[in-house]
Amino acid sequence: MPIRHRPPGRHAATMVALCALTVAAASPAGAQSVEVALIGLDGPVRLVAPRGDPRLFVVEQPGTIRVFAGDGTPLGVFLDVTDLTEEVGEQGLLGLAFAPDYPQSGRFFINYTDLDGDTRVVRYNVDPADPNRALAGSASPVISIDQPYGNHNGGHLEFGPDDLLYIGLGDGGSGGDPQNNAQNDASLLGKMLRLDVSGATGYQIPPDNPFVGAPPRDEIWAKGLRNPWCFGFDRLTGDLWIADVGQNEIEEVDVQPAGSSGGENYGWRLMEGSDCYNPPSNCNDGTLVLPIHEYTHGGTPFRCSISGGYVYRGSRIPGIAGRYFFADYCSCQIWSVTWTESGGFGDLVEHTAELTPPGGYLSIVSIGQDGFGELYVVDKDRDRIYRLVSDSTGVDDLPPAVRVEQNVPNPFNPGTTIAYVVPAGGTSVRLEVLDLESRVVRTLVDGRRPEGRQLAFWNGTADDGRPVPAGVYLYRLRASGVDETRKMVLIK
Repeated sequence: MPIRHRPPGRHAATMVALCALTVAAASPAGAQSVEVALIGLDGPVRLVAPRGDPRLFVVEQPGTIRVFAGDGTPLGVFLDVTDLTEEVGEQGLLGLAFAPDYPQSGRFFINYTDLDGDTRVVRYNVDPADPNRALAGSASPVISIDQPYGNHNGGHLEFGPDDLLYIGLGDGGSGGDPQNNAQNDASLLGKMLRLDVSGATGYQIPPDNPFVGAPPRDEIWAKGLRNPWCFGFDRLTGDLWIADVGQNEIEEVDVQPAGSSGGENYGWRLMEGSDCYNPPSNCNDGTLVLPIHEYTHGGTPFRCSISGGYVYRGSRIPGIAGRYFFADYCSCQIWSVTWTESGGFGDLVEHTAELTPPGGYLSIVSIGQDGFGELYVVDKDRDRIYRLVSDSTGVDDLPPAVRVEQNVPNPFNPGTTIAYVVPAGGTSVRLEVLDLESRVVRTLVDGRRPEGRQLAFWNGTADDGRPVPAGVYLYRLRASGVDETRKMVLIK
């Protein structure tokens, strides 16, 4: 986790002050700023959401996952595992990923360190009677990994475009990878794992994993990582971006192209970034994959540890589409880079000035992504999360078009949430539930609504309050000349 590297002799208060500083941006790509999205959190480390889901799920390191409506309205505690983990340094509840078929299966996965400090990846199910609550008793172990030290646990989970679960694991901790785990083919530490978790229990090895049947463990997808605290897939291209936390000198960004068959060695502990580490010279025999971007510790404000994010694929700020956003935990600087497999590294842009809120950040621990590809800055020590938005005076401030999203969950019982978008200035909206004969069953919204993404909830009842039969229903949005209809399925 990116809290390891603070300069000798500097204390927490000093680092807080430094994080409030800003640096002028260099030719920002598209006008943007941040707005407060969520407040009153308790040690947030991740913000994630199922694709197409308007809700926001926040992983809090002490052991809770909280769920919010898109407008920030609290919807309660989704899951509480505080009796299974403890926030000690870099340990605690560290990761959350929703299965690609989450609207149908209700399955999701968490990554935490147990009370012995070891990594546990566990599957849970949502409560079919309440989409904002998980079934605490549905826990099913996926994989467990012993951790020799209390730091460099990794912790992040992501489903790739291949619907397989990727798990980032640090080298086991201490400093300098004393057990050489990242280069040890018999260890899962310091690796990126790739697992098929579509079965009823546990996991299966994907047959095209690169080391199946060879000396490296079958679960391994890539190796030579120190602490891949944050990683993510480009929603458009499928490229895998990894922010790997460095040792004493260099922070790095690695990219695995979408067409890769896996097996990359990103170099640690042979190399830290593009420099030899152990041994101090002649460390690369030509097989190691170098970062596409790196930066050094030091400077003013003091840089110490990378906090990665995602390639922007949202719709609200077209000017930054295709840029990978990342930050530094200590300096609270924010940058973006571009890269393509054919053209390599494109450019680096610093966004600190325009993306720093009044009063600054205390610690940027990660950059999150919602169900629609919009990005969020997670400030752990301030217990707040900020949303990237288009600057109201910028050329990229395009009002959202009227649209209605697919309901979540679907199929559902007893209730489901429907998200819809209202254009700038607000407008009159009518949102109805219809049967297959196009007869109105329930009117959910009828009146003027403000600009932005709005939510409506249907509990499976008609306008007179009586439950309706199971089956296929339609919901129709009418606003500003738009007339859009989608299907949903109520099950009993």
